[in-house]
Amino acid sequence: MNFFLTEEQELAVDSFARFLQAEIKPIADRYRGEKIPKAAMQEALKLLLPYGMGNGLVPEELGGYGFDEVTIGLLFEQLAMVSPDISVMILIQTEVGMLLVDAPEHIRESHLTPLLAGDLLGCIGISEPDVGSNISEIKTRAKQDGDDWLISGEKCWISNGHYSDFIVVVSQGEKAAGNGLALFVVDRDMGYTSADIEKMGLNGQSTAQLFFDQVPVPADRMISPPGEGLKTLLTLLQGSRPLVGLMAVAVAQCALNESIQYAQERKQFGKPIAANQLIQARIANMSIKIEASRLLLYKALDHVHRGLRSDLQAAQAKLFATEAAVDVTRDALAIHGGNGITLEFPVQDLYRIAPILTVTEGTSEMQKLIIGRILLGIPAF
Repeated sequence: MNFFLTEEQELAVDSFARFLQAEIKPIADRYRGEKIPKAAMQEALKLLLPYGMGNGLVPEELGGYGFDEVTIGLLFEQLAMVSPDISVMILIQTEVGMLLVDAPEHIRESHLTPLLAGDLLGCIGISEPDVGSNISEIKTRAKQDGDDWLISGEKCWISNGHYSDFIVVVSQGEKAAGNGLALFVVDRDMGYTSADIEKMGLNGQSTAQLFFDQVPVPADRMISPPGEGLKTLLTLLQGSRPLVGLMAVAVAQCALNESIQYAQERKQFGKPIAANQLIQARIANMSIKIEASRLLLYKALDHVHRGLRSDLQAAQAKLFATEAAVDVTRDALAIHGGNGITLEFPVQDLYRIAPILTVTEGTSEMQKLIIGRILLGIPAF
């Protein structure tokens, strides 16, 4: 085991952190408290692409950078510390790109290449109003109609949804529900519509409902045939769940940083509150949870990089890190006292973001069921 970064990774993280402060933070600050327009989000994307954000995991021969998962994680964590909202967009672009890597050549040319250039924004349609973590119960239907498939249904909680130029939509094909999931690439101009959803946090980016009403999709837009879609998605989640966990780590680290500064500056009874034992105990516990989260997450990403099965590691890491972020941001709010609940201090925003991440890419309860199924060999769902 080697817990040290390579010289190349250290240089990459250092230069990226400086770039983020100079180029991305002004965009995030400009739209703080409001939704980032699509044009501004694409501006940020194109600035981030040279650093492997949104294209880094795609092999070089297909137009990406061919970075390893650990390096992507290191950079992604830095981005999420500057703007969790922009990091959501990058996460989705990354996931869509990885789904298109194994798509037919004509789809790679029409969608993957412009995606990697930042000219197209994509999204993935999995969750539905009545279907969340149990992907096999998806109700959206794809019915074959001559050379086309007609897709009908509704998707919910879709990140990048209202921005999207196209979607990789998960539908039940012609096989029985539970083993008939298929994946299609559907352009917006084929007929799907969207509406943004307002949330308790992370409203700087688009989370949307998407609607499909007999949308005709050519048969050559299928990238996973009926029965193969579930396997494709489960493989994708092994790599994406640790990245969600790193978003949680970034949020928690920001909360810790704010708490340390506040505790050093805020005085009560003639001394900084940092001199109080209870404050120091909170700070110590916050730092331990963050560091433990990092170790679990980078271990999971290392498993993915080595081509090892990592569903257990991904679920453990995502569960621990996101729940730890909830604890850490709650402690940060307590350290700030009454000031913590005012809009003047950023901890209130971090406090509202952290619980959202316990739901994203599978709830904490679902991660526990995945872990239990793997360890016990008996499914509970």
